[in-house]
Amino acid sequence: MPKNSASRWTVRLVAAAIMCVLASSLSACSFTDQPETTALRDALVSGDFSHVLLNGASVQQVGTEYADIVAGLNKMKPTVKIDAPKVEDDRGTSLVHWSWPTGGENWTYTTTVTTTKKSDKWYVDWAPAVIQGDLVAGDVLRVTTHAPERADILGGDGSPLITSRPVVIFGIDKSHVTADQAVTSAGALAKVVGVDADDFAARVKSGGEKQFVEAITYRKAAVPSAAADLSDIPGALAVSSSQQLGPYRGFAGALLGSVGPVTAEIMEKNPGTYQATDTVGLSGLEQRYDSELRGTPGVEISRVPASGDATTLFTAEPKPGAPLQTTLDERLQTLAETTLHDIGPASALVAIRPSDGAILAAANGSGTGAFDAALAGQVPPGSTFKMFDALALLRAGLTPDSKLDCTQDAVVDGYRFVNDSWYPSSAVGKIPLQTAIAQSCNTAMINARSKIGDVTAAAQSLGFGIAKVPGIDSFPGQIPQAASDTEAAAAVIGQGKVLASPVAMAAGIASIQAGHTVVPMLVASQPAKVPDGVTPLSADEARQLKAIFRQPVVDGTAVGLKDVPGTPVIAKTGTAEFTRDGKTLVHAWMVAAQDDLAVTVFVDTGESGADTAGPIAKEFLTGAQPAH
Repeated sequence: MPKNSASRWTVRLVAAAIMCVLASSLSACSFTDQPETTALRDALVSGDFSHVLLNGASVQQVGTEYADIVAGLNKMKPTVKIDAPKVEDDRGTSLVHWSWPTGGENWTYTTTVTTTKKSDKWYVDWAPAVIQGDLVAGDVLRVTTHAPERADILGGDGSPLITSRPVVIFGIDKSHVTADQAVTSAGALAKVVGVDADDFAARVKSGGEKQFVEAITYRKAAVPSAAADLSDIPGALAVSSSQQLGPYRGFAGALLGSVGPVTAEIMEKNPGTYQATDTVGLSGLEQRYDSELRGTPGVEISRVPASGDATTLFTAEPKPGAPLQTTLDERLQTLAETTLHDIGPASALVAIRPSDGAILAAANGSGTGAFDAALAGQVPPGSTFKMFDALALLRAGLTPDSKLDCTQDAVVDGYRFVNDSWYPSSAVGKIPLQTAIAQSCNTAMINARSKIGDVTAAAQSLGFGIAKVPGIDSFPGQIPQAASDTEAAAAVIGQGKVLASPVAMAAGIASIQAGHTVVPMLVASQPAKVPDGVTPLSADEARQLKAIFRQPVVDGTAVGLKDVPGTPVIAKTGTAEFTRDGKTLVHAWMVAAQDDLAVTVFVDTGESGADTAGPIAKEFLTGAQPAH
C-alpha cells in the first residue's frame, strides 16, 4: 500500500474511534455509528452522562454541574448536533451546534468539545464552555420572560368583545404592616369592598411575610364609593391594572371563557411553555385559542456568575397575540342574556343567521352554571323534532294538505302514546299534515312512522346531526338506531334516545327559513361546510316547509308569536317528558325564525314549550328588531 494511502487510513480509524466515544459506551461502539446519535449529544439534551467517557471528572460531578447550569432555563430542551471530529495526534475537536426553543426565535450558537485518547480509548474533556462558550465554573444560565400583549376576541363586526379593560385590585400588603395589624386591616378592608371578613383575614394570616394578598378585583367603573379612600386602613392598597374582560360581568362567559393566572395543572401538562407568573386562558375560546391569543413571550437569556453582574447572551422581543374573530353580535348576545336573566331552571338561547349559519348569540341562564348548554347540551328535543318528520313525509310524497290519522292514543308494543293534555279535541281524526304540525299531534307522527321511515337523512338536510360547530366544543344532535318499535315511535316525537342541543335545533329552523342546509359557525376563520352526502332541500320542499311551520304561529301552539312586529314568523314548540328524582317533568323548547334570524329557546323544566319557552322567544324576537 502506498505510504500516503496508509496515512489517510490511519486518520480515518482515529476519527472513527473518537466518534465511537461520542456515540455510545466504547464496548458497544462500531465505526458505522453516526454523530447525530452520539451519547454525548443525548447527554447534553437529557443531563444523563452515565454513558459518556469523561476525562478528569466523574459522571456525578458533570451531571450535577450540567443540572445547575441549565436549571434556570425553565425546562427548555435543546436540540444538539455534533460534527465529525478533527483529529491531531491524541486529541480530537468537534463543533457542537445548539438550538434552544424559546417559544419564538430559537437561541442558536456553536461550542467546541475536545476528546483525549488514553490507552486506546477516547475521553470527553468536560468544561462548562461545552454548554455555552462564555461559561466558566460557577456560572449558570437564566431565562427571563416578558409577557406579550394578549389579543382581543372580536365580534362579527370586528369590534372587541373581550379586551383589556381597567380594573382595581384591592388587598393587604403585608410588607408594610405587622402580622397582627395585617389581620386587623383585612377585616376592615373586607367590609369596605364587600368580601367575607373571616375568610379574607384567614388568607392574609396564612400568606407570606411580605405578600400582597388580594381581596377582590373590581372593574374601575364599579369600585364601591366606600373604597375610594383607604388611608385609614394600614397596609390596604388599591392597585390599578387591566384585565381581559367582556363588556360586563359574565358576558358569554361559558362560550368565550376566562383568563387568569396559570395553574399548576396547566404547567404540568405543558412543560417549558409557561412561567408561574403567566396569564393564560382557563376556559372556553380563551383556553382553546390560548396559543394564538397570548402571543409569543419575550425572552432574555443571561449568564449569571457566582458573583458579579449577569451578562445578556440572547434576547427576543415579545410578539402580541392574534385577535380571534367570532360571529357573535354584542347587542343580540346581551339581549339573549337579559332575556334569560330571571329564568330559574337551566336555560339557553341560541340565535343563528340563516343566510350563512353565523351564530349571533349563544347564551346560558344562571341556572345552567358554568356548563355551555347552548352549544353542548344533550337533551330530548320533543316536538321541535317534527321539523324533520315533516320533511321526511314530504319526501315520501305527502303534501301539507295530505291527511294523517291523529288518534286519541297510539299503542305500540303495549306502550300507550298520547297527545299533550291541552291538545284540542277538535283536531283529532283525519287532519292535514299542516294541522298536525300546527297543533303538534304526537299520535299522527307515530301512526305515520312507516312513511317517515329513517328520518336521519331528512334531519341532516336541515343541519341536524351532521357537524359540530367548527373550532369549539358542541353537540350536533344524534338519532340512534332504534332497538325496538317503541323506540322508533318515541323517536319521531323527539323522545326516547334522540338527543339535541339548542344550537342543533337552531340549525333546523334556520335551514327551513333559509331554504338550504345550514351548519352553524362561530369562529370566522373556520367556516362551516355541509358534509358530502347530505341531500339538499329542493325549492319545492323549502316552500312547503315554510308554509307548514308558519301554521303553528297562525293558529297553533306557537300563536303567542303572532303579534311579534315585522315580517311573518315561523315556529315550532317542543315539550319533552323526562323523569328526575322519581318525578315526571318536561323540557320546554321553542324554535322560531323571522327574516335573517333564527332562534332556539330551551328551558330545562317548565310547563310546556308554548307556555315556558314561547314568551322568551317572543321577547327576544321583539327586542332583536332593527332600530329605526
